[in-house]
Amino acid sequence: MSTAEPLFVHSLFRSASTYFFQKFRSIESFWCYQEPFNESLAALNVPWRHYRLLATPTVTELRHPLLERPYFYEFWASREHLRGLYHGTFAYDQYFVADDRLPARQQAWISALLEHAPARPMLQFCRSSGRIAALRRLYGGRHVQVWREPRVQWWSYKSADYFDSVTRHIYRSANLPEALRQVRRLAGAGRAYRRHLLPRANYLLFYGVWLDAWLRLQAHCELSINVDRIAIDPAQNAECAERLSELAGHRIDLSDIRASGMVLTPEEEQFYAEAESAVNELFVRSGHATLRSVQDAVDAAESARRVHEGREHDANAERNLRQAAFALMECLAGRGRPGGPRWPRRWYPKRLHDFVLWMLGRQRRAPPPGGSTGLRPRTLR
Repeated sequence: MSTAEPLFVHSLFRSASTYFFQKFRSIESFWCYQEPFNESLAALNVPWRHYRLLATPTVTELRHPLLERPYFYEFWASREHLRGLYHGTFAYDQYFVADDRLPARQQAWISALLEHAPARPMLQFCRSSGRIAALRRLYGGRHVQVWREPRVQWWSYKSADYFDSVTRHIYRSANLPEALRQVRRLAGAGRAYRRHLLPRANYLLFYGVWLDAWLRLQAHCELSINVDRIAIDPAQNAECAERLSELAGHRIDLSDIRASGMVLTPEEEQFYAEAESAVNELFVRSGHATLRSVQDAVDAAESARRVHEGREHDANAERNLRQAAFALMECLAGRGRPGGPRWPRRWYPKRLHDFVLWMLGRQRRAPPPGGSTGLRPRTLR
């Protein structure tokens, strides 16, 4: 058991969380747990499923750094001590806790992780914003916030269907704050909904979670790291590395961090600004946040976006891709069929490349015997 002060790193998904996890894992004086509230850890409770913890749930599209050991290796190594402690409600049902008090089961789980860490424990969370106050009160330690500006992070969520499903699960939490209940109502997404949402509703839900997390983590973390800024600004990178090294008690080099960005057109800006303004107003009106704290979040996000301005971008190509994704999201939400009247009535793609493959198949199909189909050739743009 390590008696060293634990280090907690908090973020949402797609915020370079795996990058920071790998940085600390490479330091021998740390024992690092990646995503202690991840639903996959239910495998700990069934011995014949322990082998699943040695798989690394990453895909090329997620752009995660290569890991020398499996994602959940540290949990697997302590499996005899952790068996039966993880509960399925940890991930989302109890994402938010009542009165900032960590439920007994979660206390037993986190306490066991800290107790059986053979070196200084480092816990990297993607599902902790709703309970950071309870974690800090119970375990002390040093806390770090890692975040990205919401617009580019929302697009990063589109790299896999999983991330949008996570947002939906968060809105089903048993202790969902009233402000987020109002955001859910504004988005037209009832508690039991399963359908795909239009882009505006999808962004409303994401931004509500982002703003709630940013406000909570800002209030309880000693260090706030904006990935957009440190990936581009060398001075900010050096300053952040120095402060993180002080908290870790070990030199940490962040010079190899990378983050993609985008430059939005004025027409696109209105879409995001209107949705964000609506959520900001709900947070203030419901008493969930003060006008000053919300304005701080808005200013921080705007400052993070500005670091991408002036860099090389193919703005037209980027916008075309976003428009294609928007069209697909609208289709999945029930706004018509992108393939026109010949689009299969009972089959809708879950991914953009499925739509493209279907269209290519239509193009390659030879005309029926006896002449032309009478349809003009279609081209992909």
